[in-house]
Parts: sequence; C-alpha cells; structure tokens
Amino acid sequence: MAPQSQPTRLAGIWSFRHWLAPLGRRLFGTLVRVETTEPLVALTFDDGPHPVYTSQILELCNVAQARATFFVIGKHAAAHRDIVTRIRAEGHAIGNHTFTHIRMPQTRRRRRWQELWQTQQVLLPYRVHLFRPPYGGQSYGSRFDALLFGYEVVGWTFHIEDWVYQPAEQLATRLVEQIRPGSIVLLHDRLVNPRDPNAADRSNLVSALAMVLPALSHTYRFVTVPELLRTGKPVRVPWFRPAL
Repeated sequence: MAPQSQPTRLAGIWSFRHWLAPLGRRLFGTLVRVETTEPLVALTFDDGPHPVYTSQILELCNVAQARATFFVIGKHAAAHRDIVTRIRAEGHAIGNHTFTHIRMPQTRRRRRWQELWQTQQVLLPYRVHLFRPPYGGQSYGSRFDALLFGYEVVGWTFHIEDWVYQPAEQLATRLVEQIRPGSIVLLHDRLVNPRDPNAADRSNLVSALAMVLPALSHTYRFVTVPELLRTGKPVRVPWFRPAL
C-alpha cells in the first residue's frame, strides 16, 4: 500500500482537530453567553443568599416575571435554607459557588473537592449542575475538578462592577447599556470580603434593578442559565485566570 501523501495526512489531522475542538470546548470551556435570536437574558447573582437583599431581589423578579440564577456560598445556604427553598420554589436556578468562597487556583485539590462537595450536600435536593468559581479564578486543575463533579462552569458576558460602591442610577445605566440577547450578567446579592466596604450594602443594586427590570421586561425575557442554554448555541471559551 502506498504511503499517504503529505496533503492527505494534513487533511486528516485537520479533520481530527476540527472534530476534537468542539468536544474540548464542551468539556473544558467556560460558558460566557448563548447565541440566540430570541430576546433572552440570564441574570446571575453571586455570594448569597443574604437574609435581606436576596429576598428583595426575589420580590423584584416576581413583579417583573423574571427568573434568575443564584450561585450560592455553601455556608450561607446552610444558614438560610428557607431562602434557598424559596429561590427554587419561585422557579429560579441555583449554582455552586464553593462553601467558603475560596480562590480555586491557589487552593490544594483536596480542599477544592471538599468545598464543592460540602456545598453540593447542602443543595442536594435541588440537583445542582452549575458552578461559578469565586473571583472568576480558574486553573486547568480546578477546571478538571469541576468536570469530575459534572458541573457546567459558568462565567459571564459582562458585569457592572457592582462590587464597587456606585449610585443606583449609575448601576442601572451600565446594565441597560451592555445588555444584549444571550447575555449572562454577573451581579451580587451579597459580597464576601468586599474590597470596597461601602459596597457591602446592596441597597443601591436593589434600587437599580427596581429602576430597570420593569422596562427591560418589555424587551427581554429574563431566564435561568439552564433555560438560556436550551434556546441557542452555547459559547464556551478557554477561561483560565488567577483569582485576584
């Protein structure tokens, strides 16, 4: 049998890589948005639940007929199980955000597993399959750990820097200016170890949402991350960065 020509071998390699790349993105990529023609957006809230602010945000969502995704800290969820129950009962999704908000890349594997497992046990009745790494920090090792636990790792399309103190009007403007169909929006219903102590008070964020959700709901439908995934093509990217 004659040996393959160089062009034939190169074509075979290209075909294999072309087939392998989507699988790699599916297994190791991080979800940042969904390509969709429908006017759908996923609001996501990190670090909660909080006994005051999470409840206020849930009320706003009820009024606007919006659903959201809450990436909860395990120890907070354990302390406020009633709010976690309410989140699910009102049609929202819940994701794992570790038990104590550790920096995943800087943490040893055994501790990472413990953090994921502890939070998973707290949320066990709700079959959580979503994970967002604290501070957005992720290494190859921590991404592999999330894969072992069967998680879809969720990043974001944009944020409004709500961890820095800003007037409600400024937060509202930044949200309206950046929102697009298929967006995954990073917000916080609570702040763990806030760098700006003034931002720990989430009242301005709640006020900003009260300003814009009713109007935006005429243009967009706010859905959970799992719902958004079912409406279009998921966009997953390599997401490897230190947790600063």
